Amino acid sequence: MKNFSKKLSQVKQYAGEKMGKVESHADNDSTKEIKEKLRHIKTEYSQMYTIGKQHAVETEKCTQNGTQFADVLTQFGSGFFSDQTVGEVLKKVGIQLKAVEQARQTCNVNSVQSLITPVGKFQDNEIKKARDAKHKQDTIRLKYDAALERLNEAKKKNDANSLKVKGMEQECADIKIEYDQVNSEFTQVMDHLVQEMNKQLVAELREYALQQLAFYKQAAALWEETSDVLNQFQA
Repeated sequence: MKNFSKKLSQVKQYAGEKMGKVESHADNDSTKEIKEKLRHIKTEYSQMYTIGKQHAVETEKCTQNGTQFADVLTQFGSGFFSDQTVGEVLKKVGIQLKAVEQARQTCNVNSVQSLITPVGKFQDNEIKKARDAKHKQDTIRLKYDAALERLNEAKKKNDANSLKVKGMEQECADIKIEYDQVNSEFTQVMDHLVQEMNKQLVAELREYALQQLAFYKQAAALWEETSDVLNQFQA
């Protein structure tokens, strides 16, 4: 019956927190801030990964449409206008456009590998470790908070030096030892998470920027070449 009462107090504590009627007295402001930081990192990484994948898919579609358009231009230039200047112009633009789209596709693939995929792996590994550590901490924290609440209620109904109150105080002290250990583990995991996130994100973004820069330089060179050729033609 005693264990059932403890379990019931933990359920009550959990339900009260979810409804915003009860706050944790076990976690200090620093621990609450760390948990909020984890929630923020988890949310932002999820958005980066999801939106990043969508962007890559849309870029692939754009590349496919651009390639089809290039083929249409080339085909038109090789057909009805094959013996006219405009036919040569159409073919030239079609060939260059296809080269640009091929470069865009390569950039897209490399960009996914340099940023989007690593973000997904970081979620599956580092963030998951931190979430597991938080879950373990929350389990003990809830137990500790419920014990503190039972102690507070007991003090309202019994003498502060009574055996019941003293027994509950010892129970809280015992749980706090376990709580402090688990809380320390969670803090260490979060410190490692933030360090790895900062280090990896900078490296990944640097590589992503290099991929984008390489593509736009190549695209600019191709279109500059095309422009020079087109200027030689007279309509």
